[in-house]
Amino acid sequence: MIWEGIKEAFHLIASGDRQVLHAVYVSLFCTVIAIVAAGFVAVPYGAWLGLYRPRATRTQAFLLRLGMFVPTVVVGLIVFGLLSRHGLLGGLDLLYTKLAIIIGEFLLAFPIIGSMAYAATADSNPVALESARTLGASRWQAMRTVLNEVRLAIATGFLMAFARCFSELGVAITVGGNLEMRTRTLASTVVLDLSRGRFGTALAPGIILIALAVVITITALSLAREKKR
Repeated sequence: MIWEGIKEAFHLIASGDRQVLHAVYVSLFCTVIAIVAAGFVAVPYGAWLGLYRPRATRTQAFLLRLGMFVPTVVVGLIVFGLLSRHGLLGGLDLLYTKLAIIIGEFLLAFPIIGSMAYAATADSNPVALESARTLGASRWQAMRTVLNEVRLAIATGFLMAFARCFSELGVAITVGGNLEMRTRTLASTVVLDLSRGRFGTALAPGIILIALAVVITITALSLAREKKR
């Protein structure tokens, strides 16, 4: 069964199966937008915590780290409560859309990127910040200088966020609805096809997810070697 499933999976990938390609598109589209949006907010926020240590810094850092380990299905439930008909944002009619998935994945990516930005800037060489301030740089200009010094660590945070969002299942099913040719992602395609007894069809998106995991792992190792150099 496994061998036949592998052959069928590679046939679907090689032939450019329409449903598999659309699942790849939805997964990439939602993930990229979510992590870019999260990065715009999380990187400055994490750097601000790490460099300037405002009040309750430890509490905020703890909440960021806690957010990294919240199950995706719980995040999906929270977003579902906000977007459902009786929820706070129910009037926007966003439930079971790509935007709903993006909101959920934003909440997944934010604590990962924010935590990495906080850790990297908190452990950075203070000389860079002091030199920038001495030369007349504003707080935000000095922060950009330090972020440039720790850019490899920030890039690792983006990779981690991408990996979690691209392969997540809880948000995609809970608020995306797993709708065919609309909100069906690679991970939700695996679950649906497997529940229908179509092992080979389920294995095709699984192989794509494994391939992505290999690429992300190699990239992360390359960043780590570059950081050491």
